[in-house]
Amino acid sequence: MFLTDKRSSLLPFHHHHHHHTAAAPPKPKPSRRQQQQQPDKATAARYEAALASRLRGLLPLPPSPLAALARVADLLALALADAAPALAGERPDAAAVAAHLDAGVALLDACNAIAARLDRLRRRRLLARFALHLLPSSPPRARAALDDHRAGAHAPSSPTPAALPSLPFDQPRGARCLSPAARVLVAVDAVSSLAAATAAAALGSIDDDAATLTFPRVSGGGAEFPWAEAFNAVSGQVTALAAGTSEVDAVDEAVAKLASALGGGVDDEAALRAAAQEVEERTEELSARLDRLSDAVNAVFRAALGLRNAELGSFMSGVGPAEKTCKK
Repeated sequence: MFLTDKRSSLLPFHHHHHHHTAAAPPKPKPSRRQQQQQPDKATAARYEAALASRLRGLLPLPPSPLAALARVADLLALALADAAPALAGERPDAAAVAAHLDAGVALLDACNAIAARLDRLRRRRLLARFALHLLPSSPPRARAALDDHRAGAHAPSSPTPAALPSLPFDQPRGARCLSPAARVLVAVDAVSSLAAATAAAALGSIDDDAATLTFPRVSGGGAEFPWAEAFNAVSGQVTALAAGTSEVDAVDEAVAKLASALGGGVDDEAALRAAAQEVEERTEELSARLDRLSDAVNAVFRAALGLRNAELGSFMSGVGPAEKTCKK
């Protein structure tokens, strides 16, 4: 109730009417739980509207898979950070919070796996740059460094890279019956799933099978979730990007060309210089985007921890059963 309405309701009846008439019986005061529930619904609605706006703001995605992944990660960090205060206004239902505690752990594991993949790509990039440094003075050593780069993902002495985990999105049925807390957490899970699939597409190697990737979609459109249409549009663009060549693929291909030029001797100086120039350009491009992406993934990790702490705090303060927001 607005403050002006509350003041008006406290004034005597004759303040509004000069004629003395029988006053209407006072309306029953809403219960404490009813007073809590309305702001929670409004908070969830604002959260979903903000998510829809941010998803639309991502479009069109940049043609670079790594740059697109960084932007999706930025969105996920914001969605996670905003979810904590969105849950603070109510006693979330126990089932929604407990389910997302498990999902939160999976997201943290995914962040760790992505960070490990970024570190591995940085090490392989350094090998390529070292090969360029050796090229003028010692072509055989440069060729050895290139071989180490190319074998980095497969050599027995090299640690096997952790697989990037998928975070499947299981859309619940009966969206209009979900509690406000559950609606917020459904949105978080959807964006988390999209970010994980985008990471697998952008950070995979040429040997990875992109056809096995599954990108989440939300059914029901705006009638179920107001952000569904924008979400599906972003998912569709990421799917299209996955079918192309990533920056990781481009570096691998450039290194292979340079190694081939070295293997054929140094008689064709022009071809060798062109191949070396391509490796230099591709590795510089990759370096900047890996740094940008690393910052975005760190932000996701911090935000995921923050949401997890908020959920654990809700257990400490006491959670309640799911609200019945519609009748069977």
